[in-house]
Amino acid sequence: MKRIILVLLATCLCMGVCYGASASVLTLGSTSTSNGSDALYQNIDRAISALNGTVIVKGQTFSFNEAVGARTTENGYTFAPNGNGVDVMGGGVSQVATTLYMALRELGEDITYDEHHTFGAAFKAGYAEKAVETALTDYSRGLDFRFTSGHAENLSVSMWRSGNVLFCQLTGSEATAAKPTASPAPGVSPEPEASALPAGSGTFYLVTAKNYINLRASASSQAAALAEISRNETVRFLGEKDGDFLKVEYDGKNGYAHGDYLRLHSTDAETLTVVNCRESVTLRKEPSTSAEALASVPLGSQVRNLQAAEEDFLKVEYDGKAGYILAEYLSA
Repeated sequence: MKRIILVLLATCLCMGVCYGASASVLTLGSTSTSNGSDALYQNIDRAISALNGTVIVKGQTFSFNEAVGARTTENGYTFAPNGNGVDVMGGGVSQVATTLYMALRELGEDITYDEHHTFGAAFKAGYAEKAVETALTDYSRGLDFRFTSGHAENLSVSMWRSGNVLFCQLTGSEATAAKPTASPAPGVSPEPEASALPAGSGTFYLVTAKNYINLRASASSQAAALAEISRNETVRFLGEKDGDFLKVEYDGKNGYAHGDYLRLHSTDAETLTVVNCRESVTLRKEPSTSAEALASVPLGSQVRNLQAAEEDFLKVEYDGKAGYILAEYLSA
């Protein structure tokens, strides 16, 4: 009963204060935590911040992982209990996904779930009555929450936390979200130009998403999708980084792909930078995780590219030593 009262109060406040006559509140979902730690709330608040203000247009396929990003210390996440009570990097983010799911369920057949995972019998967090009502996401394992909106109106997502209660409100509007982000709203973009770079040269990244990623017209997860790029396909880096996005060429089209779903594949760049690790990576004598360690290379360090790739490794030189580093920890 307490939860229902909180939901009703929040709905009244938002309808009366946050929105004008041009917007209509469609649904409100909520979840609550018990004994939430500072670390848990840090992760929850970080994910909420990434989602709040998002606009989802009719026909758009929305990816939770693409919007929220990798759960890393660099992205503001830390270790906290997940739905099974196990401390993991980004623990608590699945509660945010579940809160979004709670709101989406009220739209019925207007929403098509393209990828939806749930916790199992070990679920103990309590923010959903049953594990089957959760939305489990795990960036490191490629578990996403993806859905396509068939609703006639744009869906504006508003998310916030009040104490231990999370709220997700979906508002239908032909305009932008009530609390827009700096990202542009989706729109019709001109056909991108084909890259003039010679084939075979440059820096190439491999798509690591579980299924596919979108090539977008601009550096925003809300921008128009130009193409779908399947897992293990390669894109050519065009030398521009904008926030979390890299400008790339794919199938003759120039656009933007989210960097969290790309792993360096091959490059003719002279120097590379160590990324995506907590403190350091290991330079190894051979291209194997069991090979002899030659050095520990700190996060942010630059290494010289020796222009050789084997399996998932690139051959580099650091501090006068030549060896191999996993490509996922290097960026051009």
